[in-house]
Amino acid sequence: MPSLGDGVRTAGDLGMYAQNFLLSLASRGFAGIPQAVLGLYADTVRAFLDVPGDLKLLFGISFGTADPAAAVNAVRRGRVPLQQSVYLHDTPGVLGQQ
Repeated sequence: MPSLGDGVRTAGDLGMYAQNFLLSLASRGFAGIPQAVLGLYADTVRAFLDVPGDLKLLFGISFGTADPAAAVNAVRRGRVPLQQSVYLHDTPGVLGQQ
């Protein structure tokens, strides 16, 4: 990530790029996982990939083909209903609101 201004807008742009990259991977049959924890190992990643020191590493994306037989791909998590986590103002009819 280049140092521009306060870095917030640059980080936002990178997030939008990452989302589109992940969607592009999915549309081509690949899987991708964004990993912000890689930023904690910036020096190691920078040395391995020969990234200049004036660039900040915000996150990495691992990608490839998924293994449907892997145990981790069988994990399922429940979700709370949207009504418990989202409040919409002045939007009658959305999420069953009156």
